[in-house]
Amino acid sequence: MKIEQVLNVPIHKVWAKFVIASVIGVVLNTIYTMVDGIFVGQGVGEVGLASVNIVWPAVTVIVGTGLMIGIGSSSIIAIYIGKQDKESAQKCLGISVTSIVLIGAIIMILGFMFREPILKMLGAEKDTIENARDYYSVIYLITIPYLFSTALNPIVRADGRPQLSMMMIGIGAICNIILDWVFVMKLGYGVKGAAMATSASIFISTVVSLYYFVKGNANIKIKKEYLKIDVSILKEILKIGFVSFAIQLSYGIILFVQNKTMYLYGNTVDVAIYTVATYINCFLVNTCMGISQGLQPLIGYHYGANKIKRMRQLLYITIGVCAIGGTLVYIGINSFGRELIQIFGISSENIEFAYSEILIYCLGSPVIGIIFAMSGYYQAIGKNIYANILSIGRGFLFQFILTMILPPIIGVRGVFLSLPLAELITLTILGMILTIEKYKNHKSFKYKNSNLEQIM
Repeated sequence: MKIEQVLNVPIHKVWAKFVIASVIGVVLNTIYTMVDGIFVGQGVGEVGLASVNIVWPAVTVIVGTGLMIGIGSSSIIAIYIGKQDKESAQKCLGISVTSIVLIGAIIMILGFMFREPILKMLGAEKDTIENARDYYSVIYLITIPYLFSTALNPIVRADGRPQLSMMMIGIGAICNIILDWVFVMKLGYGVKGAAMATSASIFISTVVSLYYFVKGNANIKIKKEYLKIDVSILKEILKIGFVSFAIQLSYGIILFVQNKTMYLYGNTVDVAIYTVATYINCFLVNTCMGISQGLQPLIGYHYGANKIKRMRQLLYITIGVCAIGGTLVYIGINSFGRELIQIFGISSENIEFAYSEILIYCLGSPVIGIIFAMSGYYQAIGKNIYANILSIGRGFLFQFILTMILPPIIGVRGVFLSLPLAELITLTILGMILTIEKYKNHKSFKYKNSNLEQIM
C-alpha cells in the first residue's frame, strides 16, 4: 500500500490491513512456539518442558536484540516514509543490517564461551542439564539468522507490506510444526529436535526477508553504499527500540527469578505447570504485541505527515479491540483451560492444580492489550520514557518485587499471582501518565491562546 493511500483511505480499512496481518503473523509465530511445547511435553515429558523454560531467559537476549534493532529501525523508517524521504529510510535499513551481523556475532561467541556458567546460573540441574544444553546450543548457533528473522519482520511492515510480513512468519510456522513432528516424535531427538525445528524455520524466514530487500519489489532496498555504520543513527535506532529489548529481557529475567522461586518453594512439576501457563498467556501477550507492532508504522506515517487527529483515532480503535479481545480470551481459558493443559502433557493428577494456577496467572488478560498499545504508541512517537515505564514496569519491576514478596507468604501461588497484580499496578500508572499528558496539553493550549490575545 502506497503512503498516499495509507494517509487517506478510510481509517478502519488501513487499520485492518496493517494490524490484522501483523496479528495473524504473530499468532502463527505463537502457535509454533506453543507447538514446540506440546511436542516436547508429549515426546519428553515434564522434565523436557522445564528444561526449555530454564533456557528461555538466554533466548530472550537474542529475541530482544532483534526486536530492538527491528522496531527501532521500523519506527524511524516509517517516519521517513511519511515524509517521503526514501534515501534516509534506505540508509537506516543498511545500518540495521550491518549492526545485526556485528552484534549477532558478538552474542553468539559470548554465548558459547559462557554456556556452562549460564546454564548453571539459570537453574539447570541433574534432571534438566542435558536437555537444557542441547536446546541452548542449537539456538545460539543460529544467532545471526535469528536476529535477521526477528528484526526484518517489522521493517517489512514499515515498508508497506504487512501481508508479506505475515507470510514470512506463516511459512516459518508451518515448517516448524512439520519438523517438530519429524524430529521430536518420529526420530526421537527430544528437546534438541524441537530446537532444530525452530532453527530451520527461522533460517527460512531470514532467507525470504533478505531476498525481499535485495532482489524483491521492496520500496526501500539494502544497498552497499548504506551498509556503513552511522553512529548517530544507530544510537537513535537503539534508543527507540530499547523498550522492545527491555520487554524481552525483562521476560527472561523474571522467568529466571520465577524458575528459581518455583524450585525453592515447589518442584519440577510446578516449573512445568508454570511453563504451560506462560505458553497459554504468551498467546494473548504476543497477539497484543502483534497489534502494537502493526499499529506502530501507522502511527509513524501519520506522525511524520502531521495527521495527528487521524493518528489518535487509530489508537482508540486499537485500545477498544484489545480490551474486548482480552476479555474474550480469558473467558476461553476459563472454559477450555483443562483441555489446553492436557495437550501439553501435564499428568492427570496435576490437571486441577494447574488449571487453578493458570486462571490466576491470566487474570490480567483484559488489560494487557491496552498497556501494549499505549507503550507502542509512545515508542512510535519518540516518547521513550513513557514507553519504558509501561513496559519495564509491567514486564519486570513490579513482577520482580511481587515475586520476592508473595511466595514466602503464600507459597508457589505467589509466583502465579505476581503477573496480574503487576498489570493492575501498570494500568494505574498509565492512568497517571494520561492525566499528566492531558494537563500538559491543556496548559499548552491556554498558553498559546494567551499569547494570541496579547498579539491581537
